[in-house]
Amino acid sequence: MALDDLTVKGAPVQRTALAQHVGIGAATVGDCMAFLADVGLAAAGRGQYTITEQGREFTRAWRSDRAQARLVLHPLLKAHWSAAAAGDLLADGPLPQEELGRLLRAGLPGVPMRGQYMVEWLDIALIVERDAERLQVRLPTPDTPPPGRPADARDAEQEEEDEDEAGQERAARQGNDPPRTRASEPHSADGATPLLGMSRLEIQDLPDARYSAFFEAILQTLIAVAPRA
Repeated sequence: MALDDLTVKGAPVQRTALAQHVGIGAATVGDCMAFLADVGLAAAGRGQYTITEQGREFTRAWRSDRAQARLVLHPLLKAHWSAAAAGDLLADGPLPQEELGRLLRAGLPGVPMRGQYMVEWLDIALIVERDAERLQVRLPTPDTPPPGRPADARDAEQEEEDEDEAGQERAARQGNDPPRTRASEPHSADGATPLLGMSRLEIQDLPDARYSAFFEAILQTLIAVAPRA
């Protein structure tokens, strides 16, 4: 967020300026920015940093819609080594947050809290889930919808697509084929009374082209047998 605030026309931001802006030491800023560069939110240079397009998209979303920001972050963290490591560590079940952080940090330089910070980033990115007290961490449950649009938005769009398809089918039939209504069906309570050797159910199952030809044959038959004036 601070990097985005200090960026002017895409110019790199010096580490010292970033440290002064957030009120922490330059060495700590360096550790944090190295992680953000690994994830893809920033690009690191010699003592200076540039925010990436993904970083700008994430920070802007974080200010207004954190749910959307988490979706932006998900693929970036998914590609980071910590996501695969957390998946392996949690494969057999949940772990205490502190234990998972300790295992993720094993063998890495930096402050002891580095592992905890990784857990928090993985949680923000929807890679792992924490319980309400933020004590236990687990992998997302199998029935959790994949990251993307909210479930209700996907359902609404699917309903709209279904309605569009139904409308197109009705329009096609109205323009090219006789409508399959009860008025055009053989009168039969059980569908067994044949019409030109076919039951009502068989007629209904005909492809559209054959359905039209079938009723054209009926029409021609009626014309042939009708009394002439």
